[in-house]
Parts: sequence; C-alpha cells; structure tokens
Amino acid sequence: MHTERICVFGIVQGVGFRPFVSRIAAAHAIHGTVCNKGSYVEILAQGSPAA
Repeated sequence: MHTERICVFGIVQGVGFRPFVSRIAAAHAIHGTVCNKGSYVEILAQGSPAA
C-alpha cells in the first residue's frame, strides 16, 4: 500500500471537484478522503503503487 497527501490550492468550490476526485479514485481502486481545509482541498489517497 502507498499513501499520498495532495493539497490543491485555488478555486475548487462549486465546480464539482470533490465528486470528480472521488469518481476517478474509485475507478482506479484508490481509497481515501477529499475535504476542504479552508484555503485548499486536501486529498489523502491510498492504493497499490500501480494504481
């Protein structure tokens, strides 16, 4: 298992960013969370290195 923490800065509210990330992750068997942290969105993703 490999875990990555990704921070995305910029305007992501109101554009469906979190559901988009969730759909892409599910399609590639990647698990984790996507949440707003104020000025950025934090993605915690975990999956096999190949994913």
